[in-house]
Amino acid sequence: MLSNKSYTFIAIFIFIASVASYFFSLASSDNRQMNVQLLWQGEKIGCQAAFNAHTGSKTWFIEQLQFFISDVEFHSEHLGWQKAMLNNTAFQANSTVLLGTNCRDTQHKNGARNTDNWAVDFQTTVLMNNASRIRFTLGVPFEVNHLNPIHQPSPLNLSSMFWVWQTGHKFMRIELATNNEQWLFHLGSTGCQSTSVMRPAKQQCRYPNRFTFDLPITEQNDGDLWLNMDLAALLSNVDLSALSSCQSEHDNISCQQLLTNLSFGNTNAPVITQSSVFNAIKTKDMNQGTDVE
Repeated sequence: MLSNKSYTFIAIFIFIASVASYFFSLASSDNRQMNVQLLWQGEKIGCQAAFNAHTGSKTWFIEQLQFFISDVEFHSEHLGWQKAMLNNTAFQANSTVLLGTNCRDTQHKNGARNTDNWAVDFQTTVLMNNASRIRFTLGVPFEVNHLNPIHQPSPLNLSSMFWVWQTGHKFMRIELATNNEQWLFHLGSTGCQSTSVMRPAKQQCRYPNRFTFDLPITEQNDGDLWLNMDLAALLSNVDLSALSSCQSEHDNISCQQLLTNLSFGNTNAPVITQSSVFNAIKTKDMNQGTDVE
């Protein structure tokens, strides 16, 4: 009969073997990126794609679509929630990533633009390989949001994604156009208090307008991780016109609808666990490297 010490030793051995096997599975993959894809009603769209909005017969094009996400974490059975460390690049700094593109930028011969970024680049063969959930915030953390952009690393120094010190960054910038009309959605913090618009807020703004998502990772097969954003879901029930543009005004009807769409109807929820705008999936079937042409 085995002694208590023997049972303890066996239990410890099994635990160590299980943890070692888990980390070996992480190390066996060299995938360090999460791809990001822009969709319209489930179909990939980009700069040259025309689409009809939900109301009216106007045909719209994307002029600019960029957004920040920050504090990416993955959840696995073995480790619980773990923060994913990012490489510092022209599109990543201080745990924050700028995604999307500005379609008005000049294209290079290979079709790419300097503003194109459709992937999150991690430091290691990451926790996402065995993860069942992903958590991230749409927006720039308060601690960084109101700093002087001149002294910040890229992408936090981009004037096109910044309002003023008082309000900070545009967390999401979407600008659409028809042949004779434009519509825009600039998401960011409002109701911020400081001695002037050229001074940073010292405390959280009345309307932070950051959204933290905690989403399941749907696994179709042992493929790459994709984060999909469905523009049609974001614009649901918004009548696109120049008069319905939104710059995060609290009393703007279009803003209220857009924030409702982003939050799946839970604008005051600290964490959003259901989303029609974002979803995460592991699959081999999507085209590698989202092209926004």
